[in-house]
Amino acid sequence: MSGNFPKDKDLFVFKDEDKMILITDTGSPGSSDTQDDDDRVWRILIIDDEEEVHQATLYALRDTKILTRNLEFYHAYNSAQALDILRTVPDIAVILLDVVMETSNAGLDLVPVIREQLKMNDLRIILRTGEPNQAPEIDVIRDYDINDYKLKSDLTKKKLYASLTSAVRSYKQLRTIEDSKKGLNMILQASSELLTQEGLNNFAQGVIIHIAALLGVAPEGVICVRRRDQHVEEDLMIIAAAGDFCSLIDRPLSEMSESITSRLLRESLDNRCNVFHKTGVALYLGSHTRGDMSCYVASGTPISDVDKGLLEIFCNNIALCADNISFLESLKDYAFTDTLVGLPNRNALEEVINRYIDQKSDVPYSLALIDIDNFAEINAALGQEYGDQLLKTAADRLKARFYEPNTVARVGGDTFAVFGPTSHVQKKALLQPFVNPFQIGGELQLLSITAGIVPLTEIQGRGSEAIKDASIVLKQAKNQSRGQVVMFHHKMVDDARSRLQMLRNLRSAFELNQLFLVFQPKLKLSDLSVTGFEALIRWKDSFGRFVSPGEFIPLAEQSGLIIRMGEWILRNAIAELALLRAKGYMNTSMAVNLSVAQLEHPDVLEMLMRVIGENNIDPSFIELEITESIAMGDIEANLRRLEKIREIGFKLSMDDFGTGFSSFTYLQKMPINCLKIDRSFVNRSNTKSGREIVEMIVQLGKTLGLNVIAEGVEEEVQGVLLKEMGCHEVQGFFYAKPMEREQLHQWLAARKARG
Repeated sequence: MSGNFPKDKDLFVFKDEDKMILITDTGSPGSSDTQDDDDRVWRILIIDDEEEVHQATLYALRDTKILTRNLEFYHAYNSAQALDILRTVPDIAVILLDVVMETSNAGLDLVPVIREQLKMNDLRIILRTGEPNQAPEIDVIRDYDINDYKLKSDLTKKKLYASLTSAVRSYKQLRTIEDSKKGLNMILQASSELLTQEGLNNFAQGVIIHIAALLGVAPEGVICVRRRDQHVEEDLMIIAAAGDFCSLIDRPLSEMSESITSRLLRESLDNRCNVFHKTGVALYLGSHTRGDMSCYVASGTPISDVDKGLLEIFCNNIALCADNISFLESLKDYAFTDTLVGLPNRNALEEVINRYIDQKSDVPYSLALIDIDNFAEINAALGQEYGDQLLKTAADRLKARFYEPNTVARVGGDTFAVFGPTSHVQKKALLQPFVNPFQIGGELQLLSITAGIVPLTEIQGRGSEAIKDASIVLKQAKNQSRGQVVMFHHKMVDDARSRLQMLRNLRSAFELNQLFLVFQPKLKLSDLSVTGFEALIRWKDSFGRFVSPGEFIPLAEQSGLIIRMGEWILRNAIAELALLRAKGYMNTSMAVNLSVAQLEHPDVLEMLMRVIGENNIDPSFIELEITESIAMGDIEANLRRLEKIREIGFKLSMDDFGTGFSSFTYLQKMPINCLKIDRSFVNRSNTKSGREIVEMIVQLGKTLGLNVIAEGVEEEVQGVLLKEMGCHEVQGFFYAKPMEREQLHQWLAARKARG
């Protein structure tokens, strides 16, 4: 990376040649959950084979805090280094993962190892790639368990912060749920065991042991009791002890040499509260028939918020567990409730769906997932407190709209779920809570949502599968119909799986060099002399069947494979042109398609110069065909790139003209040399309206001083008509079909022999 770039424009221009700011030294690993708020960090692992990417990320996030914590970065430059870090460093919250490293698919191949072998399901994975349109299909994201996808070129400083905040929030929620579930299981087990203890002393001894286990420390502690008839100033009695404190059982607290321990116990009993200190905790265990109890356990490390909450539950439970074990059942709710908005969480939603499935009800039910549009940007711009209040208000509106028998849940981040009778879970009903603006902090905020609905009759499996399928629909809606409610149908999943398999086969075919080129001649209409050729890629699958380019080219573009494939096509097409020129065809050119993904790739100019240099061909004999779809992207940036390509010497052609979105104004601005009339118009040229369109395009090309080529000419009458209109060149099956190299050479030799 070098040169001067605009500030805050692109993530990978944050590097300063004179200085490089690092955020945090990785230091020695330790659990962030056991540190004070000021000391705790979020651990971020950057996996990328480019040092500049690591440094740019650090520079962009310097002095950044997320959810009050600093960021601590770890660095891996290949899959092996990444796995080594993941095995040795605990509590990695987010991975920023590159796709192309030691292999073209190294990043994606690493994901199953992380999820399935290392069993790291809580950490969030943000896929980053430098290749435009390398977003995996919906099912790819689902199968690889990737949580987010970003283009490196799109990751501004604000967008990177928003993505990391969303990922960290999701990670924190998952860890809280998991820690809570583990803690609650320990509480349930401890309570059951404590009920079997005989006598208060044995009971108290068990309490110390179980609290220590809950904190993950050795059982070192005491329990004091203040009898009901005892005055505050009178001494307290130690009724149970463990570890080094064992000699103090049944003795006054005043005999304890540990003054801090004594002070913490008295404070806990005097105020009937839990007291947390860096040396340990004093927990108020409530009242018992013999009086108030408080327990001190030495921990040596600060207590996390999750453990504090669990300890509070445990302490409250101790006072009642001897009398009413049923109280423990209510504690299970903690593992099934989203504490921020007071709704059932994903676990609870799965249970509700499973119960419905098991009941085999005749009433059809549907599941809807609702995503708040642009919530990450709102949260980043207006702050976490504002975002949290927005989520709470959205939850309240959904609860008010979807009451029993519906279930409203929050399944993560800004995604809510509604599960209920199909007659209730309808498009209009889902949109209704978000029609009116939200009033947050005295300000009005309009929100839009994107949602996907899945009828339970379409689901094969349990609640988890229902949520996954609903996520597929939601993902497709966000990609194609943002702001809309989309209904599930099996074709979505079937098509996604079919595309995924075809993409895998295409990658394999490309790596094994099983793709090949064919060349279709272009002829001058005035004398039918050959003016050039168009290089077209073909693929014959393992069964010997040709796969239509209309099927696999879009997949290559969406997956990012088109970047490498396009360079391969151009290189081989130019090599063929060099061979033809050596055979005497000096005045012919070679046309090659240049996709929008290739045009918008940051290295497109370097790639073109590199390929031209390898073959020593004058670029004026290479015609790059673009489509009108460039007008759907950043048209001004694309126009600048096209101007630079023209400056190098390439010719540019507008392919499939008339089928896209470019206006006459943009057409005037485009530095093109040629217009290609789409075959669909040529095929309809036998009709009055079709003929008028073709004639209009021909005249437009002439007005702009452009060469006009008609493609897809399959009948003699079409060629005659095009000649009458003044069209310059043609290509199509009537004149010559696309041919492999040997066929093409034979065809040219036969024409030459005929004169």
